[in-house]
Amino acid sequence: MEEEEAREVVIDNDLKKKIKETVKKILKRSSLLEITEIKAREEASAELDLDLSRDPYNLIIREAVDTFIEKAIMTIETEMGKLHTQIVDDVDGGGTEKTTKTTTKKKTKKKKKVEEAESSAA
Repeated sequence: MEEEEAREVVIDNDLKKKIKETVKKILKRSSLLEITEIKAREEASAELDLDLSRDPYNLIIREAVDTFIEKAIMTIETEMGKLHTQIVDDVDGGGTEKTTKTTTKKKTKKKKKVEEAESSAA
């Protein structure tokens, strides 16, 4: 039992922050389609010259990866929403310069017709 307690690793906040920043930096420069938690841990281990495969390092790595992925997903969802809106606008005719000119001409013609109808009625 004493042996287990002696092997317990205590991490200060500075080291924890450094590990998270290193993992974030690795994730930023990596392809999100190819990077895994294991690869990120191995790269961070090499950069920091620490064996990050043990607890509590594992938990810190997992937390950093999960946080990064959650933020990436939120950003992707936001951008997809913007993209969807742009596509819908383009389909409806509000997205291209040519369509905008045509729409403006149609509105001008309608306005003239309304004005002519109002002046004929008066």
